[in-house]
Amino acid sequence: MTEHVEVSGNIVFDSADPVTVELARGQRGGYGWTIKVKGRDQQEVLDKIHAVDQALRTEYITTAPEGA
Repeated sequence: MTEHVEVSGNIVFDSADPVTVELARGQRGGYGWTIKVKGRDQQEVLDKIHAVDQALRTEYITTAPEGA
């Protein structure tokens, strides 16, 4: 007699890094982003969001030259 075993479920791969960023470039060349941070300590999460946001602003947002 053969035994029939049925197994089902979902496989989810979760990044080991608790920070994810989705970067989008708009039609006019501007950038926008979504920052997601996982964590248990609220202040630590806010600090990470701030640090990532500042890095993205430095990299992708240019200021107009003076006198322009």
